[in-house]
Amino acid sequence: MKIIDTHTHLNEERLYPIRDEIYKKCLENNVVKIINNGDTFDSWKVIDSLAREFPSFCYSAIGIFPTEGSGNLQEDINRLEEAIKSTASLVAIGEIGLDYSRDNSPETKAKQKQLFNAQIEVARKYNLPIIIHSRDAEADTFNTIIDSKFEGNVTLHCYSGSFQMGLRYLRHKKNVYFGIGGVLTFKNAQRLVEVATKVPSDHFVLETDSPFLTPHPFRGQLNDSSKIIYVLNKLAELLDRDVEELAEEIYQRSLRIYNIHE
Repeated sequence: MKIIDTHTHLNEERLYPIRDEIYKKCLENNVVKIINNGDTFDSWKVIDSLAREFPSFCYSAIGIFPTEGSGNLQEDINRLEEAIKSTASLVAIGEIGLDYSRDNSPETKAKQKQLFNAQIEVARKYNLPIIIHSRDAEADTFNTIIDSKFEGNVTLHCYSGSFQMGLRYLRHKKNVYFGIGGVLTFKNAQRLVEVATKVPSDHFVLETDSPFLTPHPFRGQLNDSSKIIYVLNKLAELLDRDVEELAEEIYQRSLRIYNIHE
């Protein structure tokens, strides 16, 4: 059995110092590849170094988080394009998107949409998939993606929308995928359970978002990619599927989405 964690942050300050230990735990739990996602400008260099330190295990996604833009859009995009040219094992632009959780003023929304659209254009230019962060911005995220007519693969990281919205995405764009993580194991995860059971499962990928969103029964502890097995087991239970068969399907799908060659 092979598993890919399609969204993690091994570069995060709590995980990076214990990266060797996490790497060993991952292999013991059949997690053979992970994709580290950029969330700050500084994270890009660490993500690049991880891909060089752990080739064929660590892959890179870099992007400008919705709340991280410097305020100078052109400078930010130039900086991203320069990093794209030098980042090892780059497989996606991410995580990018919209986040209105702290500030939903019209000015903030407009700036975030500008940054989001500009990065979609970068992904189009370099023929890379995009990994989407969306918080308290469901409708605007949907409209931005669909209106952009972006033809590449789209992963909705830590999908928190309704199953109805999930089906709406698929009516408009066939290559949209839904990141299923530790939230699925929570007792109050009814919304995501509905997604898991009512949205076509051939559009799911697995993720941890570690060090965050630690799955049950480890809630409150530090999360890492080795714990993704608990997400897989819960998904297999909900779908009444054989765990190894489901794992193989998701593994092969993830390789295709991110154009990863073994």
